Amino acid sequence: MYATVKIGILGGDMRQTALARRLSDMGFETATWGLSRDADIGQAVRCSDWHGAVDQCRAVILPLPASADGVRINAPFAVGYELRMSHLMHAISADTLLIGGKFDFGIKEAAKENNIPLLDYFECEELQIKNAVPTAEGAVEIAMREMPITVFGSKALVCGYGRIGKVLSAMLKNIGAEVTASARRQDDLAYIAVNGHRAVRFGSEEFRSAAEQADVIFNTVPAKILDRTLIENLRRCCLIVDLASGKGGVDFGAAESCGIKALHALSLPGKVAPATAGNIICDCVLELLVREGVIARP
Repeated sequence: MYATVKIGILGGDMRQTALARRLSDMGFETATWGLSRDADIGQAVRCSDWHGAVDQCRAVILPLPASADGVRINAPFAVGYELRMSHLMHAISADTLLIGGKFDFGIKEAAKENNIPLLDYFECEELQIKNAVPTAEGAVEIAMREMPITVFGSKALVCGYGRIGKVLSAMLKNIGAEVTASARRQDDLAYIAVNGHRAVRFGSEEFRSAAEQADVIFNTVPAKILDRTLIENLRRCCLIVDLASGKGGVDFGAAESCGIKALHALSLPGKVAPATAGNIICDCVLELLVREGVIARP
């Protein structure tokens, strides 16, 4: 159906592998570089160098994140090789779409200077919502592995009631945990209550009490929610799972000094469910290709 449209896929983890497999199954001419040698990529072609993968492409798809340092493309399986973002931008034509996840400001500015249309699929709301499921599953798996008790019957505190907090709270409740969720906004507190959880406001005495009684605390807020003062009053058997991006929302130094296990669990979709996460990315990429007029809606 899409045999006349060539897509290049560079670097990344098993999510990119799933993406390559699905696009090739749909009929796209799919060329790859920097994927795992042992992975099944369907009818996609493995290129010995990245130039072949991007030559005459209508779109080049980079991983999530596209770059870990803002300079080189994230390609952990390309052992002994590196590809700089600047080299890629000079190699592709001006009508080639450059699609990837979490482009930083410098990369976006460089794309503008080189007149390259750059699209960030991580900004798609659909991806953010769907990614909440594998993130929540991964968080629960960590709790099951690290706690000395079952999640069933445990006291769980979920900090933040955004996309991940909503899914995670429901998942914990369905397993049989006693769930308390915290938020600042009154409407979020109302949603927490009507969904059958205990609602507490950040910074309140009820929030501190819930934290002190918790067997496990999940944080989704990228701000220092769990500071030293709060951590010093937690039970020593309490497990903290920080799902927040960046530096997270936990004082890990305080947790270590208090003998409390605190784990910063980043990029869980790519770790616990790469095939699902890759298909989620693919859905967003297809929408971007439709929006840009590259393909008709499948």
